Amino acid sequence: MAEPAPSLRIIIADDDYLLREGTARLLSYVAGVDVLETVGTGDALVDAVRRLRPDAVLTDIRMPPGHQMEGIEAAHAIR
Repeated sequence: MAEPAPSLRIIIADDDYLLREGTARLLSYVAGVDVLETVGTGDALVDAVRRLRPDAVLTDIRMPPGHQMEGIEAAHAIR
């Protein structure tokens, strides 16, 4: 019997709670996708990536505290 394909482990980052949790809920129905955590700030994203070591990150670009480029800055930090 074939071994099942490993799941894609992701973290979702967005300051909008409904968008963040709604996306996580939708992805929970996709076979082979495992949402490890959802976060609302760039700092929380960096922390979650360090702790959980996901395969991918889905992030908003503009998040608190400044609503400027925190998502991009977090992506650079975790890269």
